[in-house]
Amino acid sequence: MRPAAFIGIWALCGVLAPVMGWAKKAPPKPLPVKLTAEIANRFNWDFKKDDPWEDTSQTTLDMTAQLKYLPNPVVQVVVGEWIVDGKIRPYNNYLNLAFNHVNLRLGNQIVRWGKADEISPLDVVNPEDLTRGFTRPRADRKIPTPIANMEFLTDVVSLQGIYIPFFESSEFHYTDNDWALFGHLDKTAPTFSVSEEIPAQTLRDAGYGGRLTAAIGRVDVAFVYLNHRRNLPSMKPYPFSIPGDPNKKSTPGDLVAVSTTTGAMPAFHYLREELYGLEFETTVGSVGLRGDASYVSSQSFITATLQEQRRPVITGVLGFDYNGPNNFYINCSASHAQIQDYDESLAPNDESTSSMSGNLSWELLSGNIKLSYLGIFNLTDKSFFHNPKVNLNFIPNVGLEAGVDIYGGPPSTQIGFYDGNDQGYLSLSYFF
Repeated sequence: MRPAAFIGIWALCGVLAPVMGWAKKAPPKPLPVKLTAEIANRFNWDFKKDDPWEDTSQTTLDMTAQLKYLPNPVVQVVVGEWIVDGKIRPYNNYLNLAFNHVNLRLGNQIVRWGKADEISPLDVVNPEDLTRGFTRPRADRKIPTPIANMEFLTDVVSLQGIYIPFFESSEFHYTDNDWALFGHLDKTAPTFSVSEEIPAQTLRDAGYGGRLTAAIGRVDVAFVYLNHRRNLPSMKPYPFSIPGDPNKKSTPGDLVAVSTTTGAMPAFHYLREELYGLEFETTVGSVGLRGDASYVSSQSFITATLQEQRRPVITGVLGFDYNGPNNFYINCSASHAQIQDYDESLAPNDESTSSMSGNLSWELLSGNIKLSYLGIFNLTDKSFFHNPKVNLNFIPNVGLEAGVDIYGGPPSTQIGFYDGNDQGYLSLSYFF
């Protein structure tokens, strides 16, 4: 057959193919849906059995699953569930509408304010899961809650407004748990009990706030206002004054002894407060500088006689971070809090409290090995928390973490009370 005949036949096929359905169909468009999930199993071993009722070993399982639906650049729908220690809890569940200068997000979400990470006084919008103490970074302890979150965005300033319709407290235990507020002290005092006053779930008690952000030269600044109930409880005053030594700091065990002797048990409530804040962030060469400042209108303090006093509190935080070669990272912050209108009736509460936090990490072998350290130090009451760890990521989508949690300080301090909970752990996670 002549070449001209071949050309004619192929041309005829090219004409008939679309008609006869022979043409290759375009691949179907991918569905605008993205599923992500993470399963983490953590094994904990206590270094020493300091309490006959404490757990010498414990296994915890966390699973987070999240489905994102993005039909167009404007609409985003997120549906997620969170399984924590066998309990199913709503995770991120929200509708996000993104326009040119307005972003609206309605539903379960986490709102982060403040620049000082672990010790920021402004990062208090969402409650935290404290059922395992400080064994996880603050960001991982945050619990998504229903919030209406609207942002107005411009090149000069940005304004964010939030509305929290219903109060939700942080997750924690009062007794009968290694990380409980009173530990296992209830075992030595069978008559000891704790009551809690839960706020009414009404819109009249809703929380609200705003954040105004602007750039002044090379410095990013933000002004914050929040009117809400604290998601951590305060102890109510006892019905009668109990003689106490203002120079001695009481321990949870002392409170249990007083309660069982007098028959008056501790009760807790959630107080409302106003918070005014300022945050800033800038860079000087390869070093980032950041800071937070807050004014709390009325914070609760319990005196030596177990009565309640409320005072304003001013807190300032200043920190820096540095990113170096091989993803070497260091972050350090120092905090100072001052009780206003302080008098001797507030003893044994310290008039001022200073603390520090540090975070170091260094990646090796193209990021397959990561060495990290997190530390929190209260310079006033001499309590501390250390968490050195190593992460291995040689297998895609699989992470292995090994580390230790070290607590220390006087038993009257928040961190020092868990001094007997020093532990090693191994965590295995799978994610996609």
